[in-house]
Amino acid sequence: MKFDELVLQSLSQKEMKNMQSRLDGLAKPVKSLGRLEELAVHLAGIYRTCNFTVQPRTCLVFAADNGVVKEGVSATPKAVTAIQAVNMVNGHTAVAALARAYNSKIEVFDVGIDSDKALPGVHCCKIRRSTNDMLLKPAMSYAQAVKAVEIGFTVGKSAFTAGNQLISVGELGMGNTTAASAIIAALLQLPGEKVVGKGSNISDKRLQHKIKVVDQSLQRAHLSTSQLDPFEVLRQVGSFEIGSMSGAIIAAAAIGRPVLIDGFLSYAATLLAQRIVTGVTNYVISTHISHEQGSSLVLKELHLQPYIDLQMCVGEGSGAMMLLPWLDGIESILKNMNTLKEMKFDFQP
Repeated sequence: MKFDELVLQSLSQKEMKNMQSRLDGLAKPVKSLGRLEELAVHLAGIYRTCNFTVQPRTCLVFAADNGVVKEGVSATPKAVTAIQAVNMVNGHTAVAALARAYNSKIEVFDVGIDSDKALPGVHCCKIRRSTNDMLLKPAMSYAQAVKAVEIGFTVGKSAFTAGNQLISVGELGMGNTTAASAIIAALLQLPGEKVVGKGSNISDKRLQHKIKVVDQSLQRAHLSTSQLDPFEVLRQVGSFEIGSMSGAIIAAAAIGRPVLIDGFLSYAATLLAQRIVTGVTNYVISTHISHEQGSSLVLKELHLQPYIDLQMCVGEGSGAMMLLPWLDGIESILKNMNTLKEMKFDFQP
């Protein structure tokens, strides 16, 4: 896949104006639905029609292990990745339970879990078992970085070919907040202390160690220029699951459909995707705010404003699930509300 040859279609300004006019004509005070109206207008621009549907939909979760866990940056042992991948397929993780509640399918893709065991129900797209320890050497080869993004792109494209009208992206992988922090720090040219957070609720002492690991990894990789190849950043300090999420985000933008992103990990994936293909953020809907250190900085860079703040930090794509009722609500409003014209009434400001 030649990502540098992708040309993305702009949002339909005509349909966005049509949607706002349609909302203004409903039997309610103008703009009284707040950010629901903002979301509806955005969706009209993406779908290029005011008569869209947000079903069926699926959440694509990419799972892999990260060699940097050897440096003690995570409170959760590496073995959890494989265990939770199967639990997710069986509907027993946070994102799976929420997907069931909000009528979303969920699929899990092994792009680098450190296990040779068969994982029932998990799609095997394994690049290799785990990345390297990025503190000591590049996390992966350049070819593997490209492959991670290509896998995500193929998976995302296939999800839409199968009839889904929107996708969500999620991840599973111990140590991946360290990789996400390093990617963001490299692409925004920031020190580790500006972006590194507690991830799996590590202690203050371990947080300071995690910051040092990120800074030293960036120094090892010589990622200190503003003109960075995003695939080189992924090669040096990234993770397979973040690369694959980036590919799925690019696929949604290329096809012209919305993609719901979760928290900090998906911010890193979106930043990477935007550096690979300019304009992908037009198709990205940021669902909830992550309170990981550095979130506000990367969201500002991406010009994204999340819709909800539930203090969630589960990951997996769970936050993205929480916006699905909002989307269903928009469809119901457009379908069922009376218009001012029907009521022969006008709200006077």
